[in-house]
Amino acid sequence: MLLTIDIGNTSVKLSLFDGDKELDFAVVDSPVENCRSMLLQFIYKANLREDVIDRAILSCVVPSAYEKMYDALESVVGEGNIIDIVPEMDYGLTLDIPEAESLGDDLLVMCSYAYSLYHREMIVISMGTCTVLNHVTEDGKYQHCIIAPGFTKISETLWKNAALLPTFDTKKSDSFLPNNTVDAMNTGIYNGYIGMLRYLINGMKKQIGKDVYIIGCGGLGKMVVNDIPEINEYEPDLVTKGLQYIYKRYFND
Repeated sequence: MLLTIDIGNTSVKLSLFDGDKELDFAVVDSPVENCRSMLLQFIYKANLREDVIDRAILSCVVPSAYEKMYDALESVVGEGNIIDIVPEMDYGLTLDIPEAESLGDDLLVMCSYAYSLYHREMIVISMGTCTVLNHVTEDGKYQHCIIAPGFTKISETLWKNAALLPTFDTKKSDSFLPNNTVDAMNTGIYNGYIGMLRYLINGMKKQIGKDVYIIGCGGLGKMVVNDIPEINEYEPDLVTKGLQYIYKRYFND
């Protein structure tokens, strides 16, 4: 049985797989202080014991959390049974960029899985803490990316840095003529984010110069994906499925 862990900037995603079947999934807010306790709680919640977990695969973009989680995983699945995401692995992609080691684990995982599904020219858009547009070529080369602010981070920038602006739940705005503070912020944030993302997508498409399949992913994407017609497909969680895909490549299961 496989345990997958994806440590992001704002959350930790955990999943349990028995073969191709996903048994359980959970999202825990970051940071996590007691990683072993979190892992055991997740496993027990699925009515399982830790000794049935054969292997684990770990993706992490938070260096300060990596060692604590790795040690906790070793205590659960045993030394030598953890797959660690590193650029040197066989992802089914060629990392055709300088400083490939600086790419986030999650980006490598989601792009390799997306390419395995379609084997075509694509842009994979991660909509999380950051918004990242990843270009993968038809012959499987990861060549370019654009990094922009995440949807929620734009909101936080306003109310954390402007004393008179309130906190609020950002939502879709159809008006370009708001007449109160919250509506004014919703219009600027929601429509501004969509405008930014569509402009970046179309700029990449123009310079790539060929037909491109565009996949959006990330939990925050569900708020905006219907207003971005350039996106051909939306999948909330490519990383969890991608970790299971890489595990199967690694062990040839």
